[in-house]
Amino acid sequence: MKLFRFKIFIILGIIISIQMDAQENKPNIVVIMADDIGLGDIGYYHRLRTGKEPLAPTPNLDKIAKESMRFTDAHSPAPLCAPTRFSMITGNYSYRNQRSYGVWSPDADALIDSNNFTSVGRIAKKGGYTTAFFGKWGLGGSWVKKRGTKTDYTQENAGALTYGFDYALELPEGIQNKPYAFYENQKWMKLKPNSVLKDLDAVQTQYAYAKKHKKRGGIGDSNWNPADVGFILADKAVQYIEKQKQEKPFYMYYCSQAVHIPHAPPKTFNGEKIEGSTPGFHGDMIKELDLQVGMIVAALKKTGAYENTLFIFTSDNGGLTFDKKMTKAGHVTSNGLNGSKGSIFEGGHRVPFFAIWPRKIKPNTESNEPIIAHDIVATVAALSNQELDKTKVFDSANLLPYFLGKSDGKAHQYLMHQSAGGPTFAIRDGHFKLIMKGGSKKTGSIANINPTHLYNLSDNLNEEESKNLLDNLKYKDRVETMFAKFKELRVTKATTVN
Repeated sequence: MKLFRFKIFIILGIIISIQMDAQENKPNIVVIMADDIGLGDIGYYHRLRTGKEPLAPTPNLDKIAKESMRFTDAHSPAPLCAPTRFSMITGNYSYRNQRSYGVWSPDADALIDSNNFTSVGRIAKKGGYTTAFFGKWGLGGSWVKKRGTKTDYTQENAGALTYGFDYALELPEGIQNKPYAFYENQKWMKLKPNSVLKDLDAVQTQYAYAKKHKKRGGIGDSNWNPADVGFILADKAVQYIEKQKQEKPFYMYYCSQAVHIPHAPPKTFNGEKIEGSTPGFHGDMIKELDLQVGMIVAALKKTGAYENTLFIFTSDNGGLTFDKKMTKAGHVTSNGLNGSKGSIFEGGHRVPFFAIWPRKIKPNTESNEPIIAHDIVATVAALSNQELDKTKVFDSANLLPYFLGKSDGKAHQYLMHQSAGGPTFAIRDGHFKLIMKGGSKKTGSIANINPTHLYNLSDNLNEEESKNLLDNLKYKDRVETMFAKFKELRVTKATTVN
């Protein structure tokens, strides 16, 4: 009997060891993408720049910043959310599809499968991961609409589940557009038992008090309140983490609604005061975002998953500047950079990017490697021991060598930027950034574009006009070479990574 028990213990030990080895080889991956967060919205960066305490406290994100590898030259794929969200799923710049400035309707083609691209969810799933999506989808394709029929808003027929996610709690358009409702695994999740789908007015969506779109309403849950959305998302994410089994790693992509307008801070969030705790509603929402992140990290630690999790925090584009109360009080969302959300200048797309992986990534370190947030796609492939299909993924670089301090070259040959405003385009080659204006906002065409600025970001990160090198004869060849390379990459659609 004792020998039998001993053998059982040995077998159990071997099974546990195998499970632990498998988990060690494939860490959990948690990616949190904030909505409209600039560098200056993070207390850590605010203190570095000003030496003062932030107006919107972010203690959880500050702790993450100090424990992470911080990428000082990290960029969102675009300075606006919809094109960025396409890129974060596919690993490709949005200029590779037919709506390069983004798909803004939930029942329009997401332009993923129709362009023969793949998704990070499919890659992770093929690599042995359980996959989950939370929050703002925002890249179209939530419904496949048949001509002549109305969209059935009681359930999705597409969305995250069709792109490789096993579980999804989706806001098809975030809090910013119809439908104002949650969908759990494609089914409308009623906010209360008496919920019905109905047309909501701008008072209920709280756009009546926003910066713009003051009449924006539309179909949604009759109990919709944007102030409740953040806690619902974070609480569901916590529940998901608590249900995961240690023998199989999970990939979780969490897209917060914060801090996109309409700014509707809750009175409290997880026991802490939010509304009125900072000089403006923008600041209140930054504080809420920080608490969402804190809930997720706490769940990872409570379950023991944190020690073998690659945790990444970033943003879909630069920050917001229109809260006059916050600005008057001294808040600078761009952390002193030129531009903000929507801009081709650095403030429009240079974003926080923190990476933590206990015992793997050296904490409290910085990397100056220029990266794009959609590099996560290639990194997921590498973590799951898969060869990246380079006929489907053109612009995503594997960040593992940089995380582990084993890099021996540049991740990207060039960085590409595009804005719906003007100037419209930019290309990065090393420290030099060439900005161009022209083309078509509707089609993304680069016809009739012309260079307008050349900046050396190594000594002009703020892109001061007085240091525009465009007409300096010393840089004439560089302007011509970079301009030609930009047009070549756009026309041939060649890869932008090494």
